[in-house]
Amino acid sequence: MAKIHTHYDNLKVARGAPQEVVRAAYKALSQKYHPDKNPGDEKAARIMAIVNTAYNILSDPVRRKEHDEWIAAEEWEVEWLESSGEEAPRTRGENWESPPPARNRRRLLREPRWWIGLAGGVALGAVCALLLVQQPRLLPSALAFNGKPETVTVPPVTSVPAPDPDAWAMPAGAKTPPAVVKALAVTQLVVPARQPECDTDLATPAAPNGEPWPEQSGYIPGYPMGNSGREMTVVVDNSANANPVFVKIWDLERRSNVRHAYVLGNGTLTIDGLAAGKYEVRYQNVVSSTAHAECKNRAARRAAAGF
Repeated sequence: MAKIHTHYDNLKVARGAPQEVVRAAYKALSQKYHPDKNPGDEKAARIMAIVNTAYNILSDPVRRKEHDEWIAAEEWEVEWLESSGEEAPRTRGENWESPPPARNRRRLLREPRWWIGLAGGVALGAVCALLLVQQPRLLPSALAFNGKPETVTVPPVTSVPAPDPDAWAMPAGAKTPPAVVKALAVTQLVVPARQPECDTDLATPAAPNGEPWPEQSGYIPGYPMGNSGREMTVVVDNSANANPVFVKIWDLERRSNVRHAYVLGNGTLTIDGLAAGKYEVRYQNVVSSTAHAECKNRAARRAAAGF
């Protein structure tokens, strides 16, 4: 099975390492990559930022537990992809990556907003089923989900108008059947203008798989691409949001991500080549480390004030 790169790998310790081992590894890496000892070295500064993030998570028992749960979920997904014949994410040798913050799934299941989003998804599925009965070649629309319901603009899906019967007139006895009129399901996700959110935003110098963020909106190298087809297109409209977003297309039936993309701030991206299916569109803001730190500070001040 392909290896998932984690914060343990960034500190070069075993997953079950005690806190004193984690602390010692952090001190050793800090002495090697500290900016004071590597002036002007951008790579050392980037590695030092990743090492700091890894230590902040692994030194906190609650965040470490959430990270362990994220590792288990990612390894299950990779194992599923490999068992089904899909290409697993590529691994690299000596690399430095900053995994995304793990989420406490049990806490999420206790969130009323999660159940509201689930109920909305069931209702949307019923509407899509009705569309499939009336127009068998149409697809269900995608649903935006980012830990809580988000604003999504879904334009009506329309089929190609029926052709003029005279246009398909054929000579008597002709054996060639008329051309098939196909329909394409198109869904648009509109990302609203967002302020930094400490719990969901990404503040990493690279994508979660360690590859650098693309310079332009597009797919992120290194991730597998599944469910190839020509039946569905998703348009991600991030024009109202100044921050880039990390987008995942989640297959609800196979329970795996089939597309990973990056959309620049105030930009758009068309994700095409999807087969028929039921999907969720998930996304996270990508913010600078400074903005993320300010968000944490504001949250701490609100907590101290009792808000």
